[in-house]
Amino acid sequence: MATIYHNIYLADPDLRTDWRHNRVLQMLSTNPPGRCNRYDDKWIQQYKTFMLLHRKNDESRTRLLYEMPGLYYAYKLFDAINRDTALIVESRLLAGMTYAQIADLIKTIPETIEWYERLYFNVTEFLSNRDWILTKVLLPSVDRYHDTLYEDKEDDDVFDKINKKMAVKRIVKPHLDMTLKYFSYFGGPHVCDMMISGFTEVKHVTSVEDVPDFIHKNFVNTIARRSLQAASQFDINQYNVLELFSLHGKIIEVMKEDKSKSEKLNSIEKQFQSFLTDIPWATGMKAQEAYEGKLIAEHDKTHYEVSAEEALVTGSGQSIEIDVPPKDLFNRAGSTK
Repeated sequence: MATIYHNIYLADPDLRTDWRHNRVLQMLSTNPPGRCNRYDDKWIQQYKTFMLLHRKNDESRTRLLYEMPGLYYAYKLFDAINRDTALIVESRLLAGMTYAQIADLIKTIPETIEWYERLYFNVTEFLSNRDWILTKVLLPSVDRYHDTLYEDKEDDDVFDKINKKMAVKRIVKPHLDMTLKYFSYFGGPHVCDMMISGFTEVKHVTSVEDVPDFIHKNFVNTIARRSLQAASQFDINQYNVLELFSLHGKIIEVMKEDKSKSEKLNSIEKQFQSFLTDIPWATGMKAQEAYEGKLIAEHDKTHYEVSAEEALVTGSGQSIEIDVPPKDLFNRAGSTK
């Protein structure tokens, strides 16, 4: 379904997520500041007023806090040195969560998230435009991340350029990195929770006996999550491509083995279903009525007691050969003639 644009500017395939923020910076870059035009929406107009007052003095900033709290906290998120909270907000927006849901999780008001999305990370309207999300949101975050693969060192005399080149590259950070956005967009809110904290819900252990199981499950989940992060980032080259082929072959073998086990299990399940549903369990006259017309009824009329296995086979309608002893066998065994 084609997207309907209320502003033709939004149809630009190279549109940046912070286009409103950049528009306001453009107006504020001149002296006196530029004026809004009739194409600038209410978000741009209010943001320009906010920025002028925010730059004025402390008294104006305090006034903004109480008069425009959503925009005040959104700007605080954007301007923070530590971008972890902003990254979480952006990832949850990519996961398709609402402003209210995100606000509740990071402990703020929904207006904060809405302002942040409108000004700095405008993606909510375009989540269905997958190629744009990939090229303008996800891939740029990868590039920014790889620019910081080396740890920053304050003393360049000790950690010089040669040592930097020889340094071990970090594949993924131990906490938040670009993979959070990537998997949040393609996996949704539950995957986003897992990538942020390693958990999908708050579920307290209620007994001491459950502690080892809790630790084991979350250890496995953590290893799987970290492996997924690494698999999405490492380079493929002439030195590791054969190992990658080998790993792929082993994965195929495991999948085939699991499928074989599943088919065997289904066969056993079918036998039990037949054993429980196809054979009428009854005694006396009810048994005669239930068995009437069935193969098992013919065997039941003999002196030979049908085994459990034979009952299963005949109850499912299959024919078997039973070596029935003669009726007068016991009479002949007891005769003195």
